[in-house]
Amino acid sequence: MVEGTPGSRFQDEVVVERVRFVSAETGFAVVETERDGDEVILVGPLGHLERGERVAVTGVWQDDRRFGMQVKADRAEPLAPAGTRGVMAYLERVKHVGPGRAAKLIARYGEAGVLEAIDEDPRRAFREVGLSLRQAGEASKAWDGLRSSRALHLLLAPHGLAWLVPRIERHHGPRAHRIVREAPYDLTSVFGVGFQIADRIARAAGIAADSPARAAAALLHVLVEAERDGSTCLPLPEAAQRTVDLLGGGGSLDAALVHALIEHKRLVVEVDEAAAAWAYRPATAALEAELARRVRDLIDAPPSPRLRVPGEPPGGEEVTPAPAQWEAVRNAFTHRFSLVTGGPGTGKTATIRMLCAAAHDQDATVVLVAPTGRAARRVAESTGLDASTVHSALQWIPGEGPQRNEDDPLPGDVLVVDETSMANLELLVTLLRAVGPRMHVVLVGDADQLAPIGAGKPFAELVASDRVPAAELTHIFRQAAGSLIVRGAHEVRAGRPPSFDAPEGTRRDLFLVERADPAQAMDELVTLVSSRLPAHYGVDPVADVQVFVPVYKGPLGIDAVNARLRDALNPDGERVLGGRLRIGDKLMLSGRNLHDLGLMNGTILRLLAASDDGLTVEADGIVVDIPAEESGRVGLAYACSVHKGQGIELPIAVLVAHPAAGAFFLRREMLYTAMTRARTATVIVGRRDVVAAAAARADTSRRHSRLTARL
Repeated sequence: MVEGTPGSRFQDEVVVERVRFVSAETGFAVVETERDGDEVILVGPLGHLERGERVAVTGVWQDDRRFGMQVKADRAEPLAPAGTRGVMAYLERVKHVGPGRAAKLIARYGEAGVLEAIDEDPRRAFREVGLSLRQAGEASKAWDGLRSSRALHLLLAPHGLAWLVPRIERHHGPRAHRIVREAPYDLTSVFGVGFQIADRIARAAGIAADSPARAAAALLHVLVEAERDGSTCLPLPEAAQRTVDLLGGGGSLDAALVHALIEHKRLVVEVDEAAAAWAYRPATAALEAELARRVRDLIDAPPSPRLRVPGEPPGGEEVTPAPAQWEAVRNAFTHRFSLVTGGPGTGKTATIRMLCAAAHDQDATVVLVAPTGRAARRVAESTGLDASTVHSALQWIPGEGPQRNEDDPLPGDVLVVDETSMANLELLVTLLRAVGPRMHVVLVGDADQLAPIGAGKPFAELVASDRVPAAELTHIFRQAAGSLIVRGAHEVRAGRPPSFDAPEGTRRDLFLVERADPAQAMDELVTLVSSRLPAHYGVDPVADVQVFVPVYKGPLGIDAVNARLRDALNPDGERVLGGRLRIGDKLMLSGRNLHDLGLMNGTILRLLAASDDGLTVEADGIVVDIPAEESGRVGLAYACSVHKGQGIELPIAVLVAHPAAGAFFLRREMLYTAMTRARTATVIVGRRDVVAAAAARADTSRRHSRLTARL
């Protein structure tokens, strides 16, 4: 095997011998190649390469600790087949074209012109060398696919976008290269292709800056980005201004373009009672309207005749219920739809226990669910009752979707959903579709927590609407009041910094470790997570400790912390996916929900195995196989953002609150949510002034939604 010097440049032509690994989602690949008889291993966005191709490669030599010397490629451009042998090998990759017919094609059209001749009319060319009509059609389809990959790469590689080739091909099929040439803005429908990327391709293809297609793509991109930030819609003037800003020019959005998008059902604009216009993506507008309709129908429906309102609290409780707790129980039996909200220590779990006991007293069945496996397990342990994930309750079958719906609803008298503040618009609508004609629904959560990932903040909006019967739990019970975490969380809710001093009789479970220097803070963080906290509390540093960081980049960002913690906690794990992951790594699913697998965005995973077929992971005690095309959606999770980790509840939480970790982005809701993820102890590493500033700084970004208005 030929080797260079680490850090030196590599630039040469190679021939692909074997593709060891390729991610269909990201295009990352590990490829064995040959150069003048020597083996060269390439890693990088090389998923478009195939065995036998001649490729021009540039990159940098690197010495991988496990796999040795390899080239990290930044460009790999397939070259036209050269010589009779190369052209023959290329033609033989076409279905029904073996060595004999490949030789006939070269003899007929010449080595230099055969590829272009076939491009002009594939069916005619293949018929002329003896293929039947059916075979020629199949060969033409294979030829289109073969040429599409190469054409796509030649279109995208100059923009550094070769990694998108497999993703675009999977989405658009053999026509993908024509889509890129003729309608590049359609690429925004591919996951991970935003407006900026599509715009670079389109402008390079000669599409004018004032093209209506460009403006339409920008407007729809603005709405997609708003949903990622939590809004379901935008005021039309705001959407228009954001679109103009994105396009990089002055003026205004053409009203005719907006009308055309509405007419072609690519945009929904609704006008409210105050004559304000709101812009939606059609699917999101339909979901919001459906949620409002289902909630209204439940509110207006009479209670089930099978249920009776309990007269007094059931016996056996260790503490006397607060008035709001018993109000919540009575609401559950009085109304078809009700809410329970409260912060830590206010008795949400005890309320669920009382509600279930009251149902048991009248032989009523309760279906207890939560958005994630971890949350379902927690409420099951806390209540002593059976609980499942929403996906499990809905009997979600891969490739088919939920089996429980309007036609086959959930069996039972009362549906109780814990941690509903984690549920976004789509999940809540899917669940309510499965509510039976007499079933009561109780949503339990904390309206002050961070909003869920995805469009909408339905639980908090329902609480704020005053349209839904809701019990707000505010009394902090004595046992919980002895926790510094609980006390501190309620201080943060009020905009005040938490106290780290434990008065007599208070359980010290909230700590501040002050380190001004970023390097010292990182060293302290690694030591805490890898040794001191596990030794003191007797916990697993990977499974039972979660680090939260506000931002990804920087000396104390998520990426840097993940790299250090993995080296400390999983130094010898077998490297897979070209070294990107290691067996035993703590991972997180991100990007979107994989409903078919029962995995939510933000689910914590443990990597058990990897193969060409995908990844085998453990998720909340269940082993799940993630197919190769989805493997790009998982990344390291020794540290994660507070938004991604809002559904996590585990023994130890560690929060980085430091200027080198994006202190400005740490806000009240994030601080509150991170602090309350821990059952045993929360440790904040950083600076006291950063914590105080975060508590005082409420999240000013507004989530636009019309759910309350629809109600």
